[in-house]
Amino acid sequence: MPANDSIRDDLGVISPDQIEFLNLLVYGEPGVGKTYLAGTAQDHTKTAPVLLLDVEGGTTTLRHRPDIDVVQVRSMVQVVEVHNKLKVENNGYYKTVIIDSLTELQKLDMSDIMKELVSRRPDRDPDVPDVREWGKTGTHMRNIVRAFRDLPMNTILTALVDASKDSTGTVTLYPNLPGKMKTELAGFFDVVGYLYTRPDEEQEEITRIIQFTGTQKIIAKDRTGCLGHWMENATIPAMFDIIHSNNKGKK
Repeated sequence: MPANDSIRDDLGVISPDQIEFLNLLVYGEPGVGKTYLAGTAQDHTKTAPVLLLDVEGGTTTLRHRPDIDVVQVRSMVQVVEVHNKLKVENNGYYKTVIIDSLTELQKLDMSDIMKELVSRRPDRDPDVPDVREWGKTGTHMRNIVRAFRDLPMNTILTALVDASKDSTGTVTLYPNLPGKMKTELAGFFDVVGYLYTRPDEEQEEITRIIQFTGTQKIIAKDRTGCLGHWMENATIPAMFDIIHSNNKGKK
């Protein structure tokens, strides 16, 4: 065995053909089709059935998809309970879990934190978290994202987009999350895609484009190295098949 293969084995390096599940964060403006894209996971035998955790109240987007099971999320306790049931009781039934959206989940978590704080300290303004509360929500969100990502199933999270301007005036698009969370949580995923639309005036249609290559202005990535710079009118089945067909036979 070549020396480089020996050290790779010793370190437990994962080769591309070992990528069994898709874990994806897709973010963009409201209405560009994030929920619709995630819902296409129901159209592939390797990614269906799908369980959707609806935090945003966006299930009207999938009203034509009664085949997708939906849980209306109203508290972080409920999210933890769903995760624990999937971890212990799923036994391979649901092949994909979707959280829609991470932006709203963080707001829900902060709301829970502030309600608990005000119950102990009525003098505190429930709308003004301090450094301690921001630290708690950051810890909660990292734990939740890791926990769902590490389930033996495909994991898709959506988020809104945030345009942040630095001291030089450069605007960068991030998942809409507070502070360091916008980059830290994106780092937990193999694939991060920025979804946007482009009108096609000749065809009188709208083209959905998801970008996987990060630039100075857009946070995105594809650790699988299979999806290219971008895809038009992408679906989860198409992405899943590209990743697994490209990885087939690699050593």
